[in-house]
Amino acid sequence: MSRTLSLRPLVACLWLNALLLIPALASADGNTTLMLSGHAEQQVENDRMTVQMQAQARAPDARDAAATVNRRMEQALARAEDYDAVEASTRSYTTQAIHDRDKPGQITAWQVQQTLELVSSDFETLTELVGALQEDELTVGQIRFSLSRETQQEHRKALLEAAMHDWKEQARAMARSLGATHLRPVEVELVDSGYDRPQPMMAMRAMDEAASQPALEAGTSTVSVTVRAKVEALGGETLRVDP
Repeated sequence: MSRTLSLRPLVACLWLNALLLIPALASADGNTTLMLSGHAEQQVENDRMTVQMQAQARAPDARDAAATVNRRMEQALARAEDYDAVEASTRSYTTQAIHDRDKPGQITAWQVQQTLELVSSDFETLTELVGALQEDELTVGQIRFSLSRETQQEHRKALLEAAMHDWKEQARAMARSLGATHLRPVEVELVDSGYDRPQPMMAMRAMDEAASQPALEAGTSTVSVTVRAKVEALGGETLRVDP
């Protein structure tokens, strides 16, 4: 199967958004304290795909409905074992009574449902498995894309350096405007390090065999790092304030 993913190119963005959070404060020894924050972010191609599928059945007897769901799930897990690149695990299992609309207290049927979660970085292989499981009467409930932990960590290291460079440049500019000659970091804090997770995409049940393998767009996620720093500007001139 040809790969149908169209991934946007990686775009790096460094924000010079760190602001002077509070006015520069003159300490008792004449030094000036600067409170700064630096930020860096980057658009990264999603490399992890998660699909949730449901095996469900309805029957007058709860045991019959459960037996059908159990059989379908066992078949699905057995089929998934043939795909080494896919991690398969079972999730929620629910049993719900269906009541008669005219007689609320009377149960007319039982509906049983169990969720199968499939995860892989091989999008083509996972999409192929999903199509096969749809033919086995499982339905797709949700598809979402994300970043693997390894990819997140790889980009965060570079972004941390960029965020540190960001506040350093601002500190130098402020120090120059104050007439300071040296800067001394007092505290540096990693405020935020994460990434935005795209909203899940709801997948429609395939109507025929040709539609059982949907075309998908993995998209990107934004990885970001923010640091906050407290810096002393040394050797600054005294600023006269006229009355």
